[in-house]
Amino acid sequence: MNFGFVLALGAAFCAATAATLQSIGARQIAATEHLDPRLLWRLLRNGPYAAGLALDGASSGLSFAALRTVPLFAVQAVGAANLSIVAVLAMLVLRVRLVMQDAVAIGGVIAGLVLLVISTVGGPPSEVPRTAGWWLLGAVIALAVGAYLGSPRMRSPALPGLLAGLSFGSAALGARLLGRVGAVGDLLTSPITYALVIAGLNGLLLYATALQRGSVTIASASAIVGQTVAPAMVGWLLLGDRVRPGFAPVAVLGFVLAVTAAVALARHAQPPAPRSEWTR
Repeated sequence: MNFGFVLALGAAFCAATAATLQSIGARQIAATEHLDPRLLWRLLRNGPYAAGLALDGASSGLSFAALRTVPLFAVQAVGAANLSIVAVLAMLVLRVRLVMQDAVAIGGVIAGLVLLVISTVGGPPSEVPRTAGWWLLGAVIALAVGAYLGSPRMRSPALPGLLAGLSFGSAALGARLLGRVGAVGDLLTSPITYALVIAGLNGLLLYATALQRGSVTIASASAIVGQTVAPAMVGWLLLGDRVRPGFAPVAVLGFVLAVTAAVALARHAQPPAPRSEWTR
């Protein structure tokens, strides 16, 4: 197995724990009608959310390392599979009883990841135009501005969750592009670096907003779709992410299995009910 997949699995484990902690923390903070950047500061002072954010940082670091050698679509599919880890932890630690649908979905995630492991080829992305970084930065800024202006009309968690997923996917795309950047000086001057940072912060804010708008299940499922499908297509079509000769159908099947099964497990992102009412 490519060591990058091991790093991606470690990132998924960290993200699985972080998701539950952040969900608890976000629901303890009063919701705002508008997309408010100050929400992140309030969340940083919330214990569960801060712990989840630290785990998210570890997950991002591991994902960044994995993306230097593993195709974007594979790393994103592994990341989406973190909900299967949440489901297993819920069964072992919280004594949550899994139904047959959950068992089938977990099996689908595992089968999908196995297919991805045997079909992908490691290595940095293909050469891209020098303007690619500026295009990515422009797209990330446009996404952030559009989300801010449209936030008062986001009454359900689906849209902010989807936009959060697209932001996280953009950050992953930036990390994949940085696979060809070696020197620290180049990192500081590259628009890709700033696109990655802005996309990551915007994703955190949008996902916290989605968690405050309603169902964690809907927010998580929407985010999974946003952070996997579009970035995977960009990586495959524009970055030259490769699979073994003749294994393209296997890679597609593995990706679809892993992501679809992860969406089916999204209900396990719901944290255990607290003993007192959350602050609304």
